[in-house]
This record gives sequence, structure tokens and C-alpha cells, in this order.
Amino acid sequence: MDAQDLGKAFHGTDIIAEPGEVVVRKGNANLWRGKEAVGGRLWLTSNWLVFHAHSVNYQAGVWAWPLKDIITTTPVNTLAIVPNGMEIALRSDERIRFVVHRRREWMNAIETTKG
Repeated sequence: MDAQDLGKAFHGTDIIAEPGEVVVRKGNANLWRGKEAVGGRLWLTSNWLVFHAHSVNYQAGVWAWPLKDIITTTPVNTLAIVPNGMEIALRSDERIRFVVHRRREWMNAIETTKG
């Protein structure tokens, strides 16, 4: 993926791309924020996991987590039966849940990229 993709990933943030940083994966996703599944796009770069909410959501905005802060990725089911969720555990004890297409590929990409 090219520099334009990297610019889109960091648009709306104060993150400055490191030399050599690249977009590893991107796709549609929902971020669970309280009771709302906020629709948007998820970006994985060589250093960050970034979520951009669609502007039509009640909770619009951009959230970003450094890969160095991610401890684990775990598969979770949405609605208790749909196998399309993943949970990210951070060093701060925060847990972040996403609904993504091909969650195993996302989880593998995050684990491989963070090293």
C-alpha cells in the first residue's frame, strides 16, 4: 500500500508517520463504544492500529493505539454466536472490541506486525 494510504490512515490524528512506516491492512469495521457499534474503517500500520468512524455515527472521531501497547488479540463472538469479533487487550488493562471481516487474518496481521 502506498503513501496515500498512510496519509488516509493518519488523517484526523496528530500521529506523524515514522520513516519506513507502511499500511499493512485496512478494511471496514465496527468499534464497540459502550452500547454502540460505531461503523468505520480500521487501519493497521507498522506501528499503529487506527479506527476512523464514519461521520454519520453518533460517536464520530478517530481512535488510535500504538502496537507496542497491544498485549493480546482474542476472538470473540458478537450476539454470542456470530464469529466475527476480536478483542484487543492493552497494557493499560483496557479492552477494545471490533467487528471485522476475516478476524483471524486481522488478528494474525496484528500479532505478526507487532512482533
